[in-house]
Amino acid sequence: MSWLLLIMILIAQVRSREFPPDIVPPEVLKGKDALETDPKHYRLELENDRMRVLRLTLKADEVAPVHDDHDALFVCLKECHLRLTRPGGRSQDIHMQAGESRWIYGDTRSEKNLGPQLLEMLVIETK
Repeated sequence: MSWLLLIMILIAQVRSREFPPDIVPPEVLKGKDALETDPKHYRLELENDRMRVLRLTLKADEVAPVHDDHDALFVCLKECHLRLTRPGGRSQDIHMQAGESRWIYGDTRSEKNLGPQLLEMLVIETK
Protein backbone atom coordinates (compact mmCIF):
# COMPACT_ATOMS: atom_id res chain seq x y z
CA MET A 1 0.00 0.00 0.00
CA SER A 2 2.82 2.47 0.84
CA TRP A 3 4.54 1.85 -2.55
CA LEU A 4 1.35 2.70 -4.36
CA LEU A 5 1.01 5.93 -2.39
CA LEU A 6 4.64 6.87 -3.14
CA ILE A 7 4.16 6.27 -6.87
CA MET A 8 0.97 8.36 -6.90
CA ILE A 9 2.78 11.24 -5.16
CA LEU A 10 5.67 11.11 -7.65
CA ILE A 11 3.28 11.09 -10.61
CA ALA A 12 1.42 14.10 -9.17
CA GLN A 13 4.71 15.96 -8.69
CA VAL A 14 5.83 15.26 -12.25
CA ARG A 15 2.53 16.51 -13.61
CA SER A 16 2.57 19.67 -11.50
CA ARG A 17 6.33 20.28 -12.01
CA GLU A 18 6.82 20.64 -8.26
CA PHE A 19 9.73 18.53 -7.11
CA PRO A 20 11.22 17.76 -3.72
CA PRO A 21 14.87 18.79 -3.19
CA ASP A 22 17.39 17.20 -5.57
CA ILE A 23 14.75 15.44 -7.69
CA VAL A 24 14.54 18.10 -10.38
CA PRO A 25 14.52 16.46 -13.82
CA PRO A 26 17.22 17.93 -16.08
CA GLU A 27 14.71 18.70 -18.85
CA VAL A 28 12.94 21.20 -16.57
CA LEU A 29 16.02 23.42 -16.26
CA LYS A 30 18.05 22.40 -19.30
CA GLY A 31 19.26 25.08 -21.67
CA LYS A 32 19.08 28.12 -19.41
CA ASP A 33 22.29 29.85 -20.43
CA ALA A 34 23.64 32.48 -18.02
CA LEU A 35 23.85 35.18 -20.70
CA GLU A 36 20.27 34.61 -21.84
CA THR A 37 18.86 34.17 -18.33
CA ASP A 38 20.69 37.05 -16.68
CA PRO A 39 22.21 39.70 -18.99
CA LYS A 40 22.04 42.16 -16.08
CA HIS A 41 24.78 40.32 -14.16
CA TYR A 42 26.62 38.39 -16.90
CA ARG A 43 28.54 39.96 -19.78
CA LEU A 44 30.42 38.19 -22.57
CA GLU A 45 34.11 39.14 -22.58
CA LEU A 46 35.49 36.61 -25.10
CA GLU A 47 34.33 33.55 -27.01
CA ASN A 48 36.08 31.18 -29.38
CA ASP A 49 35.83 27.50 -30.33
CA ARG A 50 37.50 26.36 -27.08
CA MET A 51 36.25 28.69 -24.36
CA ARG A 52 33.88 31.42 -23.32
CA VAL A 53 34.78 34.12 -20.82
CA LEU A 54 31.94 35.76 -18.90
CA ARG A 55 32.15 38.61 -16.40
CA LEU A 56 29.84 38.20 -13.41
CA THR A 57 29.03 41.34 -11.43
CA LEU A 58 26.77 41.25 -8.36
CA LYS A 59 26.06 44.03 -5.87
CA ALA A 60 25.97 43.19 -2.16
CA ASP A 61 23.24 40.61 -1.45
CA GLU A 62 22.27 40.34 -5.15
CA VAL A 63 21.38 36.97 -6.65
CA ALA A 64 21.83 35.73 -10.21
CA PRO A 65 18.82 33.57 -11.23
CA VAL A 66 19.13 29.82 -11.73
CA HIS A 67 20.94 28.89 -14.95
CA ASP A 68 23.17 26.18 -16.45
CA ASP A 69 26.92 26.52 -16.11
CA HIS A 70 29.69 24.57 -17.84
CA ASP A 71 32.89 23.44 -16.18
CA ALA A 72 34.74 26.68 -15.55
CA LEU A 73 37.54 28.49 -13.83
CA PHE A 74 36.28 31.22 -11.47
CA VAL A 75 38.76 34.10 -11.22
CA CYS A 76 37.99 36.77 -8.60
CA LEU A 77 38.91 40.28 -9.69
CA LYS A 78 38.00 41.65 -6.24
CA GLU A 79 37.53 39.74 -3.01
CA CYS A 80 34.68 37.25 -3.60
CA HIS A 81 32.34 35.74 -1.05
CA LEU A 82 29.50 33.98 -2.83
CA ARG A 83 27.01 31.18 -2.41
CA LEU A 84 26.28 28.70 -5.22
CA THR A 85 22.81 27.17 -4.80
CA ARG A 86 21.32 24.25 -6.72
CA PRO A 87 17.57 24.10 -7.45
CA GLY A 88 17.15 21.38 -4.81
CA GLY A 89 18.47 23.72 -2.13
CA ARG A 90 22.01 22.40 -1.66
CA SER A 91 24.51 25.24 -1.46
CA GLN A 92 28.25 25.83 -1.37
CA ASP A 93 29.89 28.97 -0.02
CA ILE A 94 33.12 30.14 -1.64
CA HIS A 95 35.47 32.81 -0.32
CA MET A 96 38.45 33.91 -2.42
CA GLN A 97 40.81 36.87 -2.33
CA ALA A 98 41.35 39.15 -5.34
CA GLY A 99 43.34 37.28 -7.99
CA GLU A 100 42.54 33.81 -6.64
CA SER A 101 40.89 31.20 -8.83
CA ARG A 102 38.99 27.96 -8.35
CA TRP A 103 37.78 25.21 -10.69
CA ILE A 104 33.99 24.73 -10.56
CA TYR A 105 32.23 21.81 -12.23
CA GLY A 106 29.25 22.50 -14.49
CA ASP A 107 25.85 22.42 -12.86
CA THR A 108 22.50 24.15 -12.68
CA ARG A 109 22.69 26.83 -10.00
CA SER A 110 22.32 30.43 -8.90
CA GLU A 111 24.96 32.69 -7.37
CA LYS A 112 24.52 35.11 -4.48
CA ASN A 113 26.99 37.77 -3.34
CA LEU A 114 27.48 37.27 0.40
CA GLY A 115 29.96 40.14 0.71
CA PRO A 116 29.29 43.81 1.48
CA GLN A 117 30.98 45.08 -1.71
CA LEU A 118 30.52 44.56 -5.42
CA LEU A 119 31.49 41.04 -6.51
CA GLU A 120 33.34 40.92 -9.83
CA MET A 121 34.72 37.73 -11.30
CA LEU A 122 35.58 36.10 -14.59
CA VAL A 123 33.97 32.77 -15.40
CA ILE A 124 36.15 30.98 -17.96
CA GLU A 125 34.02 28.14 -19.37
CA THR A 126 35.29 25.22 -21.39
CA LYS A 127 33.48 24.10 -24.52
